Amino acid sequence: MFQKLILLITMITSMVANADPASSSPVPEPESISLMLLGLGLIGVIVFRQK
Repeated sequence: MFQKLILLITMITSMVANADPASSSPVPEPESISLMLLGLGLIGVIVFRQK
């Protein structure tokens, strides 16, 4: 049941994101880059602590 709900939410969000091409920019926002770097840093810390 939850898998179908997640699939439905994913489909809806992808349709909404693709509905307005003017709102999506090819250059990543600074917030996106900072979140990606934060995630990579957290993965690095987890890997480092497991060794």
